[in-house]
Amino acid sequence: MRTYDVAIIGAGLAGLECASILSKEGMSVIVLEQGAISGGFFQPFKRRGVLIDSSVHYIGSLDKGQFMERFFSYLNIMNKVDFVRMDNDEFETIYLDGKPYPMAMGHLNFVDKLSEHFPSERRGLEKYIDSIKKISLFSIESVRRGEGFSSDSLDAVTKPVELAISSSISDKRLQRILTGNSIIYCGESALTPFYVHAMTTNSYIESSWKIRGGASGVTEAMAESVKSYGGEVRCNTEIKSILINNMRAVGVETFTGEKIMAKRVISTLHPDLTTKMVGEESGLRESYRRRVSELKNSTSMFCLYIILKRDSLEYLNKNIHIQGESPLMISFQPPLRGSLYADVVTIITPMNFSEVQKWSNSKPGLRGDDYLQFKSEFSEVLINRAEEVLANLRQSIDYTCSASPLTFRDYVKTPQGSVYGVMKDYNKPLSTFLPVKSRVENLYLAGQSVNLHGVMGVTFTSLLTCSEILGNGVVNKMGL
Repeated sequence: MRTYDVAIIGAGLAGLECASILSKEGMSVIVLEQGAISGGFFQPFKRRGVLIDSSVHYIGSLDKGQFMERFFSYLNIMNKVDFVRMDNDEFETIYLDGKPYPMAMGHLNFVDKLSEHFPSERRGLEKYIDSIKKISLFSIESVRRGEGFSSDSLDAVTKPVELAISSSISDKRLQRILTGNSIIYCGESALTPFYVHAMTTNSYIESSWKIRGGASGVTEAMAESVKSYGGEVRCNTEIKSILINNMRAVGVETFTGEKIMAKRVISTLHPDLTTKMVGEESGLRESYRRRVSELKNSTSMFCLYIILKRDSLEYLNKNIHIQGESPLMISFQPPLRGSLYADVVTIITPMNFSEVQKWSNSKPGLRGDDYLQFKSEFSEVLINRAEEVLANLRQSIDYTCSASPLTFRDYVKTPQGSVYGVMKDYNKPLSTFLPVKSRVENLYLAGQSVNLHGVMGVTFTSLLTCSEILGNGVVNKMGL
């Protein structure tokens, strides 16, 4: 029986990133995915022949020499994906009480554009932008050393967003605007560590890019990269348990009874799911298992996907965020044919699992008419809100479909459909920012539940995981 150097559970972004790095560096790697296709939250779906992005809508830090560009270049996928740079002076618009405010790319440009609306806060904006830049630089340096956090960034981990921003910005309205895109990291200003806000926001301010032809282009290119380096990506393979011998991970077992042996195992699943795959012979204490199972998860989302009538609604090369009782994000997919008009618009808002709890025992396609009615009525609410800033939206609609927390739970296998895994809490940094090296020898963790969520966060974590296996030198090879 063959023994791999590394078996990786899950072929989402984290699993494919780890597999690409390790296989490129000469290790024998197999990636095991329970779904029919790889990609995780990057996987698309089709309706009426139109490809629709399910979850990922843009990526930051892709300008030449920036973090994600260097990483993708190392894996030789930059030229395989059609990245589209967003509007430099307004990659996002934050609507607060019906008034728009621009979020611009480039640190100085960002300050300049918002200072036009808040001239008395220019010095505060400069202080704010300097702080998120420093946190990002410190974090990249800590990745080079193979560390989760540098001592310089610990203050940002143990301080909430609202406190950190108010230390620079006194205007309450501007404070709300600076957290106006918090939906992209499931931020709660009184709870979320400033580190999460800073890393995510700084990445998009550096540069923001959409993907023409679907975000799945990234994970498809990465899967091909894994194979080109001799690795394997196997779908339709659900893992039942992680095999343990002498308190060490030695492989995995599938639900069909197949045993796949490996010197190391990386799990990109939610930590609670990973812990449940490990038996008592691992040595994990019950108190630890209970602590992991009690971690609070980030919320889920309700996504309304709209296919538009041809040449009916102008394409906007930016995202729109509408503040209110519940935040709402509007994202345009880059038109495939390079048209001035949009093909697909997605409207996204947070949704707690409790709102769909009554259908939790149902299966996709068999949830009943009352569930369809619930989704239809909720979709109407979103369309009405979106029309506040897109006056011609409703008359431009050709077809709609939607995803609820149940959709994400069933297709991506996240607890209660959580879209960003474990909720980060500045009060509990040691329990909500998990180490990539687990308490079981030769078992490693990756994915957005571990360190930081989102594309940038998952990539940071993947690098830390691979550094534990390969040593810190691998990061230097990437020129990061």
